[in-house]
Amino acid sequence: MTKYTSADILKCLDAQNIDCGFPAFSNFKINIVTARLRGFRSQTTWVILFEQLVNCYAAEGIQPILIIDAIGNCFSNKQNWIQESFFPVEIQNQTEWELKNEEIINQNLLFLTIRGKLVTVEYNSIKKHSNWNLGFNLLIYLLPTYRDKMLATDNEIQAILPSALEQIILLDNWYHPDILQWNQKANRHFRPSDAMSMQMIAQVLATGNIDLYQPCETPNIDWQIWKKD
Repeated sequence: MTKYTSADILKCLDAQNIDCGFPAFSNFKINIVTARLRGFRSQTTWVILFEQLVNCYAAEGIQPILIIDAIGNCFSNKQNWIQESFFPVEIQNQTEWELKNEEIINQNLLFLTIRGKLVTVEYNSIKKHSNWNLGFNLLIYLLPTYRDKMLATDNEIQAILPSALEQIILLDNWYHPDILQWNQKANRHFRPSDAMSMQMIAQVLATGNIDLYQPCETPNIDWQIWKKD
C-alpha cells in the first residue's frame, strides 16, 4: 500500500500553483510550442514531470529551450519542486542572425546542431507564425521532424529523479489547466486540482492503475492554443 493518496498529490500540485512550480503555459514570458508529461511512482514516492519546449526571446534569443518542471514528494527543498533547463538545439550562426549580418543572411541558411546531429535550415522555408519572433517560428518548423529529439533524454530525466521509480504514465497530449485564468465559480484562479486530467493522473500515481486515466476534457497541448498575439 502506498504511503500517499491522490488527495496528497493534488494538494502538492495546488501548492505549486502558488509557488510557481506548476507550469503556466499562458505565461507571457515564454512561448510554449509542445510539452510532454510523465508520471513516476513507487510505494513511497511520486513525481510528475513536465517537459516543455519553449521559445523565450528575452533569455536566449532564437535558441529553443527545454524546461523541465518536476513536482513530487521526494525533493529536498521545501517546495517539493525542481526546475532544470537544457538546450537541445545549438544554432551555430545565431549571433550573425541576431546582429543581422548581411553576409550570413544572404546565404539564407541557419546551421543547427540537434543532439549532436548537424541540420541545415533554409530561412525562407520557415513559415512566419509570428511576424517578429524567428525563434518561435524556427521551433515550430523543427517540431514535426525533431520533436522527440528535442524533448528530454533518459539521462536528463534520470539526473532529476531519485532511483527506483517506475514510469507509470506518459502523455503527449492532455488537458493542462490554465492556472493564470480566473475561475469564476470558485472566485479564484484555477488550480491544478480543478482539472479532471490532474485528478485522474493523481489517481494513477496513487494506485498504479493506468486504466484510471480516461480523458474527458479537450486536450490543449498545441502551440496554436497558447500562442501570444
